[in-house]
Amino acid sequence: MSMIDKLHKPFFFTLVGLVCLGAALMIASIWGIALPEDLIWKIGGTLVVLILLFGFLLVVNSDFGQHKKLKDENYLD
Repeated sequence: MSMIDKLHKPFFFTLVGLVCLGAALMIASIWGIALPEDLIWKIGGTLVVLILLFGFLLVVNSDFGQHKKLKDENYLD
C-alpha cells in the first residue's frame, strides 16, 4: 500500500462519517425529534463546511500525490 493510499483512507472515512451524520440529523429532523430549529441549522451548516473541507483535502491530496508519483517515476521534471 502506497503512502498516498494511507493518506486517502482517513479523509475518505471521515467524509463518509460526516455525510452519515448529516443524514441522521436530517432524518431526526423530519421525524420530529425535539431540537430547536436554529440548532439544526447550526449543526447542518457545520457539517456542510466540514464535508467541503475534507472533500477539498481529499482532492488536493490526490492531486499532489499523483504529481509526486509521476515525479518519482521520472515522468515530470
